Amino acid sequence: MNAGQTTSVIQTGAGKSCSRAEFFSLLNTYNCFLKDKSHLQLTVEEKAGKVTFEGNLVISWGVKKPIQLQIQDEKQIFPNESKVKSPDPISPPGNKRGMTRWGEFDDLHHIDKLEEAGSAKPENPPKDYIEYESKTLRPSQPVPISEESSYLIRATSDASLVKMRVKSKKMVESQRNRNHRFSINGHFYNYKTSVFTPSFGATTNVHISSQMTTQEVIIQLLQKFKIENTPNEFALYCIHQSGEKRRLSSSDLPLWERLLQGPSNSIMKIFLMDADEHEISLDVAQYLNLEMPILKVILQKLEEQENQEVQRIIAK
Repeated sequence: MNAGQTTSVIQTGAGKSCSRAEFFSLLNTYNCFLKDKSHLQLTVEEKAGKVTFEGNLVISWGVKKPIQLQIQDEKQIFPNESKVKSPDPISPPGNKRGMTRWGEFDDLHHIDKLEEAGSAKPENPPKDYIEYESKTLRPSQPVPISEESSYLIRATSDASLVKMRVKSKKMVESQRNRNHRFSINGHFYNYKTSVFTPSFGATTNVHISSQMTTQEVIIQLLQKFKIENTPNEFALYCIHQSGEKRRLSSSDLPLWERLLQGPSNSIMKIFLMDADEHEISLDVAQYLNLEMPILKVILQKLEEQENQEVQRIIAK
């Protein structure tokens, strides 16, 4: 009997619970609403009679104070990033170099410098002197100069193509390393704008489980974007369509809160805001969206009721 009760009731937080049937009804409604956004749907797992679920939680930026981003990943040295070595495009098999002169070029990255240093032609060349191109090391051929053309088009040499391939490989590797971090609205770290405030209302996703508390979710979000600010500077707030703003405590479970409130962001949004942000109760929130003339009429009636109560107490 006790075992049946533990499996039929699911804990939704500190001192909160719901029935198993109610939970799966909420979960099916949640995923059905997000059928066109499968990446936001929740997946459930049950182990030893304990039900947990996980998925992406949509969080909106609502901080007012500037945040500090960490240094770029590309300035770090990755263990899998080895030094790029230029291949030897014309050496025969067995690592035997067939051209002694080509062996002098240990690194294709220095060809441009070597070209400038060795481009000068001897003043009195011997009869058997053969001039080679500095990049391809092939015998140079006289190029007929056309009278109609005022300039010559310089073709890209084989060595330049090898150099371009080497650079492209390094650029691809650097881009791959840069992709290890996320950006806030396309904003990565740089020295000029490393401290900035995200646009209010911009959304981001963080993958969490139903067992993660508010504090753990904030820590994971800061680690995702590599923010140097401490987690105690921020808090998660549930802002409802009515205007109610409620702060989640450090022990609350944000994914459970999202499931219980439903998946629609038009009804309720979860914001990451400054920890000193004030809450707004439902009683106060119901007056926020009213027009000013209506608010003045309500205030006038409240003053009349207050005066009547004062006169009643004086008469008594």
